[in-house]
Amino acid sequence: MDSLHMALLAATTDQIAVLDTSGVVLMANTAMCERLGIAEGDLIGRALFNLFPKETAAKRKRRFRQALSMRQPVIFEDVLSRSNNFVVRVVPILGQGGQPECAVISVRNTTASFKAEQERVRLVQAIEQAVEAFILLSNDLNIEYVNQAFEEMTGFAQQEIKGKNIETLYTSGDQKRVLENTINSLEYSETWMGRTTNTRKNGVVFKCEQTFARIRGKRYRPLGYVSVWRDITEMEQLERQLRQAQKMEALGMLAGGIAHDFNNILGPIILHAELNMQGLPQDSPIFQGLEEILGAAQRARGLVDHILGLSRKREKDQPLCFQLSSLVKECLKLLRPSLPSDIRIVFENRSRWDLILADPTQVHQVIMNLATNAAQAMQDRSGELSITLSEAKVLENQIGSQGLPKGRYIQLEMRDTGPGIAPENLERIFDPFFTTKKEDTGTGLGLAVVRTIMNSIGGNVRVESTPGNGATFRLLFLSCVPEKTARRVPLDREEHMLLVDDDPVVVQGSRGALEQLGFTVTACRSAFEALAYFRKAPEQFDVCICEASMSEMGGVELARELLLNRPDLPIVLSFASHAGLPMESMAHLGISACIRTPFRMDDLRKTLTKVLGSMPATI
Repeated sequence: MDSLHMALLAATTDQIAVLDTSGVVLMANTAMCERLGIAEGDLIGRALFNLFPKETAAKRKRRFRQALSMRQPVIFEDVLSRSNNFVVRVVPILGQGGQPECAVISVRNTTASFKAEQERVRLVQAIEQAVEAFILLSNDLNIEYVNQAFEEMTGFAQQEIKGKNIETLYTSGDQKRVLENTINSLEYSETWMGRTTNTRKNGVVFKCEQTFARIRGKRYRPLGYVSVWRDITEMEQLERQLRQAQKMEALGMLAGGIAHDFNNILGPIILHAELNMQGLPQDSPIFQGLEEILGAAQRARGLVDHILGLSRKREKDQPLCFQLSSLVKECLKLLRPSLPSDIRIVFENRSRWDLILADPTQVHQVIMNLATNAAQAMQDRSGELSITLSEAKVLENQIGSQGLPKGRYIQLEMRDTGPGIAPENLERIFDPFFTTKKEDTGTGLGLAVVRTIMNSIGGNVRVESTPGNGATFRLLFLSCVPEKTARRVPLDREEHMLLVDDDPVVVQGSRGALEQLGFTVTACRSAFEALAYFRKAPEQFDVCICEASMSEMGGVELARELLLNRPDLPIVLSFASHAGLPMESMAHLGISACIRTPFRMDDLRKTLTKVLGSMPATI
């Protein structure tokens, strides 16, 4: 071998050796000797494969013999460890008769390129498995690659979109202007981030958070662009829900701030009007005047209730397990006479078990509000109002469940054939005071109350509508199993009432109503005064009504003190709607019932009958 070839063999980093057909070393370059740790003079004449462990030697010898028998080069990968990878080439040298006389073995260390390939594969796998959509673009903005998330997000397969310009994904004029501004901004900045509106293959518009960045190679040479998309449709929906919750909370605080004082004014008006009407002939001018006063006070109470319904912390009656279909039929029976004859009502119950856990009064209000809105939407045309009950199941962390816990639900779907709702109004129809009705025909509170009630009872409400095709409201109610009704023991003796309220006008009105109902009443203007009376003779009192938000000591604290002396004492807590009492824990505190102010005599009668089992024998 001439000196030039020897110099080339010595200079290369590849490990090279020439073996005879039995595997004995005839020649080896410097790299091979250094790799084996044997001087060239000591290596020549030795069997190369005997220098390796038995298993490794057998594998390499098999490849060596394969090359000789095939009389063709054999290339294989030799992995010694995770950090050592080699590519081995065995090239047979044939003599004049075509028989192999020897073979050249070259070994190249590919560890660096192997690691680079592994990193590349890991990067590709990470991009393919990412939830964000990745798009690689050429300098001309032609699509070169998209990942699986992009296909799922947009509906475009890689085969149909590859090679097309990115403009394909921006359909409307506004979307194209956003793209143009984005690309222009990359002339001055390496990245752009923002929210955009894009269109899926099926035409559905979705909100997207995008990042655009330049890809540059060596010497800052532009290689193209990368764009990362994240579908934020669900996130924006949650943001809207949060803003809605904040608005409702603010409105509830505003409304609740005046409720207590206003109700304290209404309470005595209602009770004194009822007390003075008793015994008067109905044709008496005084009776009629008092009736007008009572009616006005009731309307004022209803107005306060309506506004307080917007508060998330609004108090409600104890939830009951009841049949939703029966309540729907009752609502439709009330609604039918007020509807034009050319509006058809269709009710279908597809559920096998339509028991729900909620306050029936609130659910009644929800159904009537929605049905009335639907009827008003169809008042200038003939149409159909359909209500369908069906069973539904919410899975854990289910998309679109609006935070509902997993479980079984009853869905009420109400559909009308009215003109529908404009897209720009869909996001606002549940806002307080928002209305599309003519002046003096709507308050803008109906749907706001619907959403608030549905949230308060652990359900939700959604709406879908296309202009010209009516509107569909879908409500989810938590399903339940009926509980056994508690047995009440009737009482047959006079009852002694301890009445506690720090408002003298309320005390006077309530005392008169209770005495009219047959109670002996001890009235106190403070919790401390009540405790002083009570501790003298705890056994003389049969029941106590105390106001929740009295100054110095509230009703809950007073109840604790009373129950320390008389654990069996029935206690009724009166409260204004804004009180924010944890009603679900009242029973644990020993409180027998709650009554919301301002109350009428009939409210008192029902509550006390529930607590005592019967009214005093004098009634």
